[in-house]
Amino acid sequence: MSAVVAMNEETRSTLEYTISLLETMPEDKLKEIQNYIQYIIFRDDETMPFKPLNEEELVKQLTESMKKSDMGATTPANEVSQRMREKYAI
Repeated sequence: MSAVVAMNEETRSTLEYTISLLETMPEDKLKEIQNYIQYIIFRDDETMPFKPLNEEELVKQLTESMKKSDMGATTPANEVSQRMREKYAI
């Protein structure tokens, strides 16, 4: 068992958790995930759920987000997680 798999879920980073899932996943499921990721990355612009940003647009959006955060216009992650658990019964 790898050290990543043995780690407590609470102490794992998102990357570590993802790696542990992939390490134990059957080959056919890994192929499905790979195909889905390629679909998301390479589909045409009209079906993209988000618009690719250039550096200037990205910096502008990040700056606006940081200003909102500094003003307290954010929702704590634990509240968002709780809402998701309630909404999706997870």
